[in-house]
Amino acid sequence: MPTLLSGIKANPFFEISAIVTMFDTGGSSGKLKDKFGILPPGDILKCILALSKNEQATREIFLKRITDINYPGHTGGNILLLGLEKVYGSLTTAINALGEILSASGKVYPVTLAKSTLCAEFSDGTTVKGETLIDVGIFEGKAVKKLFLNPSIKANPKALSAIKKADILIMGPGSFYTSLLPNFLPQGVKEAIKESEAKTIYVCNLLTEGYGMKNYKMDTFIKTVESYAGRKIDRVIANSHIPSKRLGEYAAERKYPVKISGKFPKNKIVAANLWTDSNLARHDQKKLSYLIDRVVFSLLNL
Repeated sequence: MPTLLSGIKANPFFEISAIVTMFDTGGSSGKLKDKFGILPPGDILKCILALSKNEQATREIFLKRITDINYPGHTGGNILLLGLEKVYGSLTTAINALGEILSASGKVYPVTLAKSTLCAEFSDGTTVKGETLIDVGIFEGKAVKKLFLNPSIKANPKALSAIKKADILIMGPGSFYTSLLPNFLPQGVKEAIKESEAKTIYVCNLLTEGYGMKNYKMDTFIKTVESYAGRKIDRVIANSHIPSKRLGEYAAERKYPVKISGKFPKNKIVAANLWTDSNLARHDQKKLSYLIDRVVFSLLNL
């Protein structure tokens, strides 16, 4: 999502609202969540930085890790968000304050303000709790049968309001089972999307994640997103070029290119060479933002 936000913020016609998952259990965010009982700040921070006026400088400052006896390996931005939340007594106010400090070109909303754990039931009948263990299961070859939250919680009203007001809903890219799909799970999100008249765009990932997703093709991703979102996707932005330079290294990490496959309605798939850096599997920011611009104006008939 930060790559996407960083590109589309340049369009003066867009009023951006980013809705971010709050079920991170790893790294600095997970440690702060466990120690202070707060919602994990990491993904929120990265989205605010992506929308900031001087992104490069703020990333260098706020993503720098601070290490001492009390805060081992936490980023400066995560600590700042923790401090702002403690000062204001509200994560929403803390996020808005940081957005103003950094002159963010848009709003960032946690998908929920309640605490819950992301869980997965695998096709072999086993169940695990937490983002980290879900990733481990997929890496080892387990296929996800369904995701759910324990306990079931309500969505952030401001996130629901943003969905209802939107002209366009963009879904992805991001870690499929632990960053993208969890956003559909809080109560009210799926209903708001189904009731919305907004057109929908899905940005497909470049790679699968783990042996549990080894055989996933593009139609698998699309069907799964549509199932969790509760409605059909109008346009899918897909990568059409797969550089061969590091495929062996990615295969060793159990990651495989997502190939365009399946039969789709006319114009549903918008494909382009979005994987331009042969050294790193990441969407080309400029090309992706150009495609988003083109597809948005096409869907709105502008």
